[in-house]
Amino acid sequence: MLSRATQGQFAPGSTWKPIMTVGALNNGFTPQTRLDCSSGFQVGNRWFKNYESEAYGMIGFDRALQLSCDTFFYRVGFHFWQKYGSDPTNVNAKDPLVQEAKNFGFGSETGIDLPGEASGRIADRHWKLAYWKSMKGYYCSMDRKGNAPSAFLKLFAHEFCLEGSYYRAGDAVNYSIGQGDTIVTPLQLARAYAALSNGGTLWKPQIAKAIVSADGKVLKRFTPRATGKVDASASSIRYVNQALLGTPKVGTLAWKFIDFPLDTVHIRGKTGSAEVYGKQSTSWVATFDDNYVVVMMVTQAGTGSGTSGPAVRKIWEALYGIKGMNVDPAHAAIPGTVPPKDLPTFMKDGSILPPARED
Repeated sequence: MLSRATQGQFAPGSTWKPIMTVGALNNGFTPQTRLDCSSGFQVGNRWFKNYESEAYGMIGFDRALQLSCDTFFYRVGFHFWQKYGSDPTNVNAKDPLVQEAKNFGFGSETGIDLPGEASGRIADRHWKLAYWKSMKGYYCSMDRKGNAPSAFLKLFAHEFCLEGSYYRAGDAVNYSIGQGDTIVTPLQLARAYAALSNGGTLWKPQIAKAIVSADGKVLKRFTPRATGKVDASASSIRYVNQALLGTPKVGTLAWKFIDFPLDTVHIRGKTGSAEVYGKQSTSWVATFDDNYVVVMMVTQAGTGSGTSGPAVRKIWEALYGIKGMNVDPAHAAIPGTVPPKDLPTFMKDGSILPPARED
């Protein structure tokens, strides 16, 4: 059995864009920046299309997040590649977007108290060089022998053998929208979005709250532990938070949150549809407010909002006791909406009562 939450590794798709926005805003771009959300973007001999070739003109980061405009972020990634890394063989070239992803904990285990957690992967220049070294024998042999099973693999093997370690502009623009070889676990993404919500603190996820003996004695408590702080300005994180409030209102998630009390339950969100070669896209919806993070990922499921959106909405309705446009905390999944801080009460007869609340 594979725990997809902690061991499944998938391209994040457009749920990656809020992290890229924080990186951009801390490295020369501003909330006043306007870039073209065109139907496509030319990189070398390849035309990188926007989703369904839509074009929205000159927009800012806020609208680019809400609309999930690929070509806007292609331009951001291409800008940094031109500025710092246009030599594709320079593995030590500066890359602010790669560094920001590392700042949010991607590429490393979260430290959750469960075995077998996967670390994900940030497909930067060092990774690409290492991958080329590990695979060049296989592909160079295929190229020499001419035994590739398809025309695509024949061309790929030849190019990989010669220049497979090069980090080109296409790699940079793919990375900026969560495509390519970068992969994350759903738990990593949830923790990163929690950091957006709380101002930049990375917390170690925990399953256990305490160890209690059979007679109700507390043997050990596990207190929440912060493992890092995102190196980014508070204003950039606030900007992304504010922008993502628009996604369920006027963005890619809006059609799944019609007649939802967004003015009472302030959900921020981002959708993602990560393309996978030979398969249907991976569906992502990542949402959060001040109390919860709700992330849903469905493999080979198509668009983020179309597949994951309805279930994510139902989770929020359960968390807050929502029926129609009414919010009733008494009918929330956890009475009072948020979990109490105290432990359950352990009675002498062995029964366990819910934790007492301080009203």
